[in-house]
Amino acid sequence: MAENPFRIHGLVTGEFFTDRTAELTRIRDALRRPASKLLVYGYRRMGKSSALALAADQVNRQRGHAFVADLSTASTVADVSNRILQGAAAALGKRWKNVAADLAARLQATVSLTHDRASGLLLPTVSLQLRRADLEDQRATLGSVLDAVNDLARDRGATIGLVLDEFQDIARFGGEDAEWHLRGIIQRHDHVSYVLAGSKPHLIRRMIEPGRAFYDMLDVLYFGPIDPTYFASWIEQRMRGAGVAADGVGARIIEIAGARTRDITQVARTCFDRAVASGKAEPRDADLAFADGVAERDDAFADFWQQLTPHQQNVLRALAVAGEGLTSAETSARFGLASSSAVSQALAALVDAGRLVREERGGARYEFDSPFLRGWVVSRALLDIGIALPVTYRVPAAAVVGTAAALPRQATEASV
Repeated sequence: MAENPFRIHGLVTGEFFTDRTAELTRIRDALRRPASKLLVYGYRRMGKSSALALAADQVNRQRGHAFVADLSTASTVADVSNRILQGAAAALGKRWKNVAADLAARLQATVSLTHDRASGLLLPTVSLQLRRADLEDQRATLGSVLDAVNDLARDRGATIGLVLDEFQDIARFGGEDAEWHLRGIIQRHDHVSYVLAGSKPHLIRRMIEPGRAFYDMLDVLYFGPIDPTYFASWIEQRMRGAGVAADGVGARIIEIAGARTRDITQVARTCFDRAVASGKAEPRDADLAFADGVAERDDAFADFWQQLTPHQQNVLRALAVAGEGLTSAETSARFGLASSSAVSQALAALVDAGRLVREERGGARYEFDSPFLRGWVVSRALLDIGIALPVTYRVPAAAVVGTAAALPRQATEASV
């Protein structure tokens, strides 16, 4: 059986990574330039983390110095310090001797050194007791850690590029005070180049507003969708290169999967598996592949649905069919929506839960974070109110930007 030419798990590299030439150039330049500060942000599943890791790797291959610290799993500020220390030791220790011991010696906090069997390097970790310490003590240690990285670079006559991925999560540890604390640390460093990256645009845009900590401090790179024409062509080239004829399937995959790189690639991967036996991928195969993706998540989506209030369920039904205009009289009556304030509260709760996104570029609107959840609502939850639509149904573009769509009264075709 032919090897699938699409990859979706982990960081995507090599031939499985495509485009992003301009973004990689901006990130690499920022990591090399002393004291530069670049903000890279965009929605999840766009390929941002893979691009950040690839950019750092390219800098290191060109005899520069860069590393990524992923803050997404941190539960305390002490965990943030550990991510930075361990990332620095793992990346820099391959070329500089005694990096872990040097970093530990520069810190006032108690630091232990652990042998990492995978890399053979020593990795520093701050005392576990610091995780239970006062927030101010943990912040002081974070400042010391970043100062140590800066001093390490200064003493070795180098610039170190540091990517703080999911940096907006620092706000969980003290709100705006945490943001101002981080700004105060990084603005004094001349030998560390910072790339601050995040996947929650609605939070990040607040952090860079006038009066907020990062206002007018950062260069900004919005990490948006790959050009759909290019992406569609790339998908078909990958399929043909693996022995499956493809014509028109790339554009159909993007049409039904949306703008997120990983979602598109996942549908393309499933579509290839479906088509490899016949040796030909057609647009209909894309529809079936998308339906497979919805079906695979049925249990998880059903559990999520049961946790919602009836009104939140109705808001999702309405959004799946009508897009915006949820407070119009016809939409409210059709889907049993309450007052406009109740609708707004439901939308906000679903955004906080990560199920919807509030897009403010070009006018505020709400969209499903996952195309597969949208497909599940369309194919499973609309039948409760007598609407039958194909699983691939998407709200017409006009409705997405603010004009209510004509509400479908019946299925226009059999559901996939």
